[in-house]
Amino acid sequence: MKLKALLVDDEIHILNNLSKVLPWEAMGFEIVGLAKNGVEALEAAIQHRPDLVLCDIRMPIMDGMTLIQKLREEGLDSEILLLTGYQEFEYARTGIRYGVRDYICKPINYFELEEIVKKIADQIMENRKKRSKEQRLNRVASLANENYMLHSLLGQETEEEGVLWDEEERAGERNYRGVLLLDLEGYAHRSISWTLHERKAWNLHIKNLLKDLFKPIIKEYTVLQVREGEWCLIFHSLGKEQITRDDLKPGYDQLQGIVSEKEGILIRMCLEQNPVGVTEMSFIYQRMQQMLILSPPQEWFLDADQIFAKSTEAHSNEEGSQWRFIEQIGSGLRNGSHELLVQVVTELKYYVGHSSENRAAEKLLHYLLIHLLREMRELQMLSGDQEKEVWLKLQESLSLKDLMSLVVSMLDRSRESLSTKKSSETLMMSAQNYIQHHLGDDFGIEDISEYLGISCSYFCLLFKNHFGETFVEYLTKQRVEMAKCLLSGSDKSVTQIGSVVGYQERRYFTKVFQKYTGMTPSEFRIKESSVS
Repeated sequence: MKLKALLVDDEIHILNNLSKVLPWEAMGFEIVGLAKNGVEALEAAIQHRPDLVLCDIRMPIMDGMTLIQKLREEGLDSEILLLTGYQEFEYARTGIRYGVRDYICKPINYFELEEIVKKIADQIMENRKKRSKEQRLNRVASLANENYMLHSLLGQETEEEGVLWDEEERAGERNYRGVLLLDLEGYAHRSISWTLHERKAWNLHIKNLLKDLFKPIIKEYTVLQVREGEWCLIFHSLGKEQITRDDLKPGYDQLQGIVSEKEGILIRMCLEQNPVGVTEMSFIYQRMQQMLILSPPQEWFLDADQIFAKSTEAHSNEEGSQWRFIEQIGSGLRNGSHELLVQVVTELKYYVGHSSENRAAEKLLHYLLIHLLREMRELQMLSGDQEKEVWLKLQESLSLKDLMSLVVSMLDRSRESLSTKKSSETLMMSAQNYIQHHLGDDFGIEDISEYLGISCSYFCLLFKNHFGETFVEYLTKQRVEMAKCLLSGSDKSVTQIGSVVGYQERRYFTKVFQKYTGMTPSEFRIKESSVS
């Protein structure tokens, strides 16, 4: 990417010479503006955010020193090179205190100026590389830590190596300040008619909103999307000693206002705000899931600690004996364990066959079916038509035997799906899932290959054979499709949407979007608005 240069001088012939005599392109620069005074220069600088401003000191309307101050007030960190007369030497030295990089005296020695600009260009590029490396390290650390938390939440074994904790902390000893589980009641059923891109865009929209929504009361937290329609907020530090239902109510109202656009979906929250160790996260998460499932859907807020304390030992044991089936199914599907899934079917048949309360058994089987549907959708084990078929059956008045048969057939289907997936297909399914969850991040083939544990060349081969297009082609299309959903379904600006789907520069986002759709993002939004 070329560097940007802004040239400022009230003498037209000097301005023309500056733009034509120096080999700007060879030095890696693109001239984004020519200004005859400070006012014009300030306007151009705010618009283009140049890397280098080559500026005269004495100019009408707004002089060079005032321009420098205005640029800094606007937060622009452009390198500034001053042009000055000999008699303005002390004046130029004062400018250096405002962050001016260097100065060159008039009449201009263009060979000297070229050498100075080359040095500045080299240093700008070097600083960019350092910042890029630091950002990459921070991003890798953040993803590694987030990945570790997610695996801990799901009860999956994960390597602590590569997880970047604070020096004084040990991963196994680290405590979090609490957990907030958010679940969309009715999401799995209501979203069945949405396309994959619509679901991903909507879930990403909610996740991005959650990143800032509770900042006033939860000082620092990480948002994890556990599965579609379900998020966990892991608290690192709190803005206050204890969070109450009333503290969460404004955030709930805002979220519910958004999800209410999708008829029949309700936001529900379960809060655990006692210190939680890494090794306890899976148990806490499962307990909170259980509480949301067993409580009426109209209850939007549950305090996990209070509910757990009030439950009797007998009641807990009874619920626990039923809940183990949900835990085992999730573990069997995620870890690809045929044996565990077979064991679940055997034990479930025994439990239902020996149950003295048919109503309780029916309720459990309904829970299991909905849980199975969500997990199999997440793991891409069901086609849209197969999922619709199960939901239609659930609308019928099914006997206990029918429900049991449906659960067994679903588990059999999941085992068949695991058996038929080749190792390469499993890798590509993981790659597809990684891409969908990181569309807004800056990542490439090296990142995703490292995540899958294979070489870049082998990844490229598998990817092209599986998807019929290169990784870059596929990623670009996914980002454009996500952008289309956000443009038609949110009020974010084009720049914000470009950033969300991985394009930090609006101009480049517009160019890519137009190549794939034949229109600019703004034109697409207007077209979609007129259609709706």
